[in-house]
Amino acid sequence: MLEQELKFFVPESARPGLLTAFDVVRTGSITLNAIYFDTPERDLARAGIALRLRKEGEQWVQTVKLRGPDTLSRIEINHPRPGPELDLQLYKDSAAHAALAPYAQQIQARYQTRIQRELALIKQGQSELELAYDVGHIESNGLKLLVNELEIELISGESITMFEAGQRWLYKHGLILEMRSKSERGDALASLADRRRAKSEPLNLTPEQVAAALTRKAYDLPKPHFVDTEDLEQFYSLSATMSLEQVIRNAALLAGVDGIRPDSALQADYLALMRVGLRRLRSCRKLFKMWLSASEGYANTRLTHYFGLFGQARDQDLVHLEITPLLLQAGMPGPAPEAAPAHLEHDPVQLASAAEFQSLLLSNLQSLICGPTLELQNAPQAEHLVEARISRWFHTIQLRSQRFAQISQDKQHRLRNRIKSLRYCLEFLPSAADKQGLHKVLRECQALIGAVTDVDVALDWYAQHAASPEQAQFARDWLSHARQGRAAHAQHALNALDQHQPQTELLRR
Repeated sequence: MLEQELKFFVPESARPGLLTAFDVVRTGSITLNAIYFDTPERDLARAGIALRLRKEGEQWVQTVKLRGPDTLSRIEINHPRPGPELDLQLYKDSAAHAALAPYAQQIQARYQTRIQRELALIKQGQSELELAYDVGHIESNGLKLLVNELEIELISGESITMFEAGQRWLYKHGLILEMRSKSERGDALASLADRRRAKSEPLNLTPEQVAAALTRKAYDLPKPHFVDTEDLEQFYSLSATMSLEQVIRNAALLAGVDGIRPDSALQADYLALMRVGLRRLRSCRKLFKMWLSASEGYANTRLTHYFGLFGQARDQDLVHLEITPLLLQAGMPGPAPEAAPAHLEHDPVQLASAAEFQSLLLSNLQSLICGPTLELQNAPQAEHLVEARISRWFHTIQLRSQRFAQISQDKQHRLRNRIKSLRYCLEFLPSAADKQGLHKVLRECQALIGAVTDVDVALDWYAQHAASPEQAQFARDWLSHARQGRAAHAQHALNALDQHQPQTELLRR
């Protein structure tokens, strides 16, 4: 069967209200104790497979979950069992056999879950949904990660009803959209225990310390992440969904999923990679702009406002965490100026956790999952038009690159954005094997122009917020000199673009 569900982290402040609301619709409760299996090398996790034995009340059930057609869907195969004994022979006639057979001799228990689940079955039109409020923990070698989440699963009917219910519960209770399954978090927990044991480090961490340890890195897409399909609409949908998932995962981290309280440096990392995900998503939509469905166009427009707000927050992080330490090290008169209270409408953490933004992320996900995403009925040979657009982008970049030092700051910034859009789109192409090293050159150009535009941001900021005239003069002189050197490095990298041509064949092998 195909399982499709939404998952939300329930912040501590939302729990009393959620429980009260759940009392109205509750149809039952159940204790779920599960054992999850994998190889010591995590082969199943790397393949996107979850294998478990779970005691559901008094009944043991063996379950395997495989990747589904989209980020919310999993292929789920269940078998009742007389006890907690794993039997892989149950899959000999199923799609799971080929995936599990190579590892049959190495599979062992890796982590456990202990969950108290409150259940509600809801009819919505012709659809049926199951709401599950889960409270408990995941455990491995004594390490525990707390679980407090709401799941909304589509039992029958239309996927859109699942999103509509999700919007109501999210908005009413201030929930955080969550993309990590329990198996993903359990695998990360078991890996943390493995690392600590290998280093002879103690395993007596509190759940808060465990949560902090598991969220030390912002989320980026794995490399490579090209989309291997011959269907143009599917190519767009998968590329855009991967980009949106990067946004959602980092927004959850920034919002304090699992009750974490990240320091300013970690917040900056989450914010930076969340904005990369937004840029990837905007690039996908820009490439397919002429065919976007009404829902996709509307979703993209609504995100633009938040992209700008988070950009202001990112500029603050840049100045205070990256540029100011360089200036102080170079001898700038102190003290370091304090961060200006924002023209930000919100603190970035508050903005990421706000119901308005989380609701917008869910709307974007709904548009991509439920579709239609593109309107291609009257677009013969759309692939060739998209390829032509990529070629035009590249030739425009080449032209502007030849005179980088002469164009205005605004045009330099726009050139970097064009390079970002081209690079992010090329990385999704199945034919873009990068045999010529173009991706590396684009990445280097993006970084070096970024170093120039970073200085421009800092020049503007210090002109307004320096602590003294002497500090303002020092910052202006040092940053202006740094800009000249960085611009020269950028021009050198941009010159290399003349030796390249993108492989633009989208879906043709």
